[in-house]
Amino acid sequence: MSDEYVDRMVRRRVGRDALRRLRRLVDAERAREAGNARLAQRLALLLAVLAGLTLLFLF
Repeated sequence: MSDEYVDRMVRRRVGRDALRRLRRLVDAERAREAGNARLAQRLALLLAVLAGLTLLFLF
C-alpha cells in the first residue's frame, strides 16, 4: 500500500469520526432544547392556571 492511500484512508476515518462526534453533540443539544420547551410549556400552563384561580378568588 502506498503512503498516499494510507493517508487518504486515515483522513477519511478521522473525518467520519469528527462528523459522528458532531452529530452526537447536535442530537444532545436538540434533546436539551426539547426538554426546555416542554418545561416552558408546563410552566406557562401552571402560570395560566394560577392566574385563573387568582382571578376566580378575587372576583
